[in-house]
Amino acid sequence: MNKENEFFPKDFEFEKLVKKAKKRSMIKVVLISLVISLIVLTGLYFIGDTVMKIKMEKETSLDSTWNGIMGANIEEQGTTYNYSLTSATAKTKLVKKVGGVPIPWGEREKVFPVLGTSRLITIDGPSGSGSIEDERIPLYYQGERVVEFFHPQVNYKQIFDDRTVLNIIDDNTVVEMAFSFNDGYSIEEVNQVFKEQLAWYWVDTFSKDDIKDDNKFNEDENFPRDSSVNGFQAYGFQYNQHPKANPASNFISILEMVKEDGGNYQSDAEKIINSITNQGKIKLEPQNLKIIGVVVTGKPSDLIKFSDESMIRGATLGATTDLY
Repeated sequence: MNKENEFFPKDFEFEKLVKKAKKRSMIKVVLISLVISLIVLTGLYFIGDTVMKIKMEKETSLDSTWNGIMGANIEEQGTTYNYSLTSATAKTKLVKKVGGVPIPWGEREKVFPVLGTSRLITIDGPSGSGSIEDERIPLYYQGERVVEFFHPQVNYKQIFDDRTVLNIIDDNTVVEMAFSFNDGYSIEEVNQVFKEQLAWYWVDTFSKDDIKDDNKFNEDENFPRDSSVNGFQAYGFQYNQHPKANPASNFISILEMVKEDGGNYQSDAEKIINSITNQGKIKLEPQNLKIIGVVVTGKPSDLIKFSDESMIRGATLGATTDLY
C-alpha cells in the first residue's frame, strides 16, 4: 500500500514530540533515581558514622576503664582520634611514672570501621632473647625491663631477687622494682612498710585452678623456665596518696561495672570477682582484697632500705631513667 492509500497518514512531527517526551521522561526517572539513591546512601553513611562514633566512644571508654586495673604501674596519657570517610582510629598513649618521671610505654591503636567490628592494629608486647641454656631471659619493652611477679602459693624452680643491683645503679637514676610477697596482706599492712615509695598494688586475682595449673606447669621438666606473671598480665591499682582517694574501692567498682556490661572483658571481670570472693563466700570489699605484691619506684638509695624486708619473696627490676 503506497502513501496515498494509507488510511491514517503518519505525522512525523508528532512522533518526534513523543520521542522527545519519552527521552525526557527517562532522563527524569534516572535523575530522580540517582538523587534518591544519593539521599539513601548519604543517610545510611551518616547513620553508620553515628553508630561508629557511639561504638567507638563506648569501646574506648571501656578499654580505658579496664586498663585502669590491668598492667603494673601503667597509665594512660590521653587518646587522639583520626577520622576518614570509612573509619576512625583511636590512638592511646601509655606511660609509666618512675620516681615522678614519666616514661613512654608504647601506644594502643584501634580502628573502627563504619561497617564491621573494631580491631587492634598495634599489638606490641614484651619480648626477650637468649638460648635455652640461659638461666634467665628478662623481658624488655620499649627498651626497658618488664617487671615480673611470683605468686605466693605457686612453687617456682627459681625466684629472682634483683635488689642486689641497686648497689651498682647510679643514684641520679630512678628505678622501678616489683616486689612479690610471701603471702597475701591487707592494704594497711602494705602501706605501713612501703608507703613512701609505693606506686602500684598487685591484687591476688588467682583462682584455685589457676594456682593448680601454674604449679603443674612449673613441675614439668620439659619446661626449663617458670610461669611467672609479667607486668602486662597483672591486675591491681595505682597508689594514691591523696587522703580522700580510695583506689581500692575504684578497683572494685570497675570490676562490678564491667561484670554487668563489659563487652569482651565481662567474663574476665566475673572470673576475677569469683576468685576474690571465693565464689561469693566473702564480700567484694577493700578489706578483703589480698595484696600479694607491689611496684615501688625511687632512687636506688630509696629502695635499698627494703633489702632485708621479710615479706618480700622476690624482686625484679623494671624500667629505669635519669632523674634529671
